[in-house]
Amino acid sequence: MSRASSGGGAPSEGFVPDPRTASWGSEPWCAELAAQWAQRLDRTSYVPMARESLENVLCELVGEIVEGLRTPGATERTGERIGERLVRLNATGEDSLARSLDLLRRALLPTSSDESTRQVFGLLASIASGYAAADHATVLDQQDNLRRALLWSKMDSEYRLRASRDRFREVFRTTPVGMGICDGKGTFLDVNEALESILGYSGEELRSGTLAELFHPDEADFLVNAYTELLRGTRDELRERRNLLRADGGKAWTRVSLATLRGGEGFPGRFVVMVEDLRELSYLQERLQHQTLHDAVTGLPNRQHFRSRLETALAGLPPTERLTLYQLRLDGFELINEGLGYETGDEIVRTVANRLQGLVEDEDGLVARIGGTEFAVLLRQDRYTPKISEFAELINKELDEPIYIGENGLAPTASIGVIQRAVGDREPVDMMWAAEVALRGAEQAGKRQWALFDPQRAPAERSDARLAAVMPGALELGEFEVRYRPWVSLAEGGLLAVEVRLSWQPAGYEALDHDECLRLAELSGITLSLRDWMLRTAWTQLGEWHAQGMHPQLIAGLSPNQSRDPDLVAVVRDLVDGGALDAGWLRLCVSMKALMSSGGEARDNVTTLAGTGVQTAAHEFSGAPSELRFLREFPTYAALLAPDVVRLIGECAGEEDTPEARALAGMIPLVRDCGVPVAASEVSTERQVRWWREAGCEIASGPYYGTPLEAVEMTELLWSGAPPYGLAG
Repeated sequence: MSRASSGGGAPSEGFVPDPRTASWGSEPWCAELAAQWAQRLDRTSYVPMARESLENVLCELVGEIVEGLRTPGATERTGERIGERLVRLNATGEDSLARSLDLLRRALLPTSSDESTRQVFGLLASIASGYAAADHATVLDQQDNLRRALLWSKMDSEYRLRASRDRFREVFRTTPVGMGICDGKGTFLDVNEALESILGYSGEELRSGTLAELFHPDEADFLVNAYTELLRGTRDELRERRNLLRADGGKAWTRVSLATLRGGEGFPGRFVVMVEDLRELSYLQERLQHQTLHDAVTGLPNRQHFRSRLETALAGLPPTERLTLYQLRLDGFELINEGLGYETGDEIVRTVANRLQGLVEDEDGLVARIGGTEFAVLLRQDRYTPKISEFAELINKELDEPIYIGENGLAPTASIGVIQRAVGDREPVDMMWAAEVALRGAEQAGKRQWALFDPQRAPAERSDARLAAVMPGALELGEFEVRYRPWVSLAEGGLLAVEVRLSWQPAGYEALDHDECLRLAELSGITLSLRDWMLRTAWTQLGEWHAQGMHPQLIAGLSPNQSRDPDLVAVVRDLVDGGALDAGWLRLCVSMKALMSSGGEARDNVTTLAGTGVQTAAHEFSGAPSELRFLREFPTYAALLAPDVVRLIGECAGEEDTPEARALAGMIPLVRDCGVPVAASEVSTERQVRWWREAGCEIASGPYYGTPLEAVEMTELLWSGAPPYGLAG
């Protein structure tokens, strides 16, 4: 029955409501009853749906109840259906049914009549019956589902157990690790093929014996104690590296692991034994150690191993014994690598190594490769060992023999540094450092030279090394200073430009000037970063001077490596582009040594910089014909004479008519014919100023015009307009 029909026309035969309750069965009545019913169910049970949805469902049930009461013979069937629906709604709390019946009684029988009462109570009984039956069926279903879940769980557990056992058997059978199952006394119950292979026994032989029989007899007590601790649970596992006895009487270096086998009551007092064969691992470790300590190309000891052997010799020999260390480096080897390839270079290195080893076959000595083309030879001196000069000559004679690779016969030469000391006089680091110092001295003398360590040079060498090592940190910490020295016109005496100069005061040392800073920067590797910092600082200061109405030009001298740097143009462009100053105020002095070198990078920089407006000068100029040709062909602002050339006039001491003075006087007009002015630095006396002016030199600087000044002092000088030479002396 629909809600519309229940609130409309004449009632059908069956239940006759009290005429005093005219709204009985109407839609508002059904909705109100459903709301009260939902409220009672909420208090007695958990119904998994929203309150509004529950009220809608209960409203439908109320409609079915009214329809069942009005339809003859439908009361019982309607009550059962209502009871089932309540169970499905999970309205199964302890008081849910009682409260529902009481509510329905009050709603359906506000006043009682005999027939009405009979039908209502019949309906309520049917509801209870349907409710109980449905609830019983639900319990049975839940029990059946639980039984099925338990059955599936049991079957799954048995399957997983079988799979686990199968996996264990598969691992036991196929693993390369030797495995065995032992009882509490160490008797083998089962073994795999890997254990048979490692120890050389058959499976039957192993199963007829115990684990203790595979250990050395002296270790039997240790093993028995380990069994006991494992079985008692006082020890979780045993992992030991042991030599086990093989069937052939030999030993197998292994890692033995024992652990209690926890498999339930079926495995009482058992444990699993795992045996890893470490012989291959031991061999690999030995090979790795050899590779770590030896050169891959020659097989000789490397620097680390050589130093260790040197330490051993110094510690183990009597203090009076003498050791000689030769450190040699192949000359010009980069030409071989670049011209013939690195494979050829490696072949030559191997041949040199073999020849050096041949020289020490009859000596108590050691040969090592300590660098790319560097070798070290350590000899213990005795009465028959060749003297230093003799052995150095033997090395070069051995290398003079051509090395034939294909159609090429190559004979590399070597520079050699030598240090000889009594064992008690030197530490390994000192000897290797001294040999390196001697080697650098030999290389400065030319190719195929040898040099003995000069202790007089040691303090200076060590000082340079220390200063070069701390230079990067000094630059980072702002320890460097920029100073300025004046360049003046020799004709008029006025200041034309200021040259930027570096200064550094390291702790514990005297202040270092510009040239020393650049020399040490080459050793430390901060040449380019130091240049960039110097240019930025000086350019900023120049901008401040121009802003104050002072307009000097800025001169910056570059070292050879700074001059040939491919990034020089980019650095200068970043410096001058976008600023208030015109690029023409900067004069870069490029090293003539770099300009005359074979690479050509410095010349490219000069050409490119000319297009940016920055003018360049060539410093370290000595007047060679090739340098004069450069002045004619490349854009050059000036030629700055090398300090050594300028000092020649200072050494003449009034004898300006010497050949070298006449040569210099004749060279200056040649430079001016190229359209380039000549500048002289390091001018120290008024007599020298006069000589250079008369010779045709146009610009000068040096001690006569004062030492390099701090920015504040140079600012005062620029403001005063006084001649710079007023600061001299």
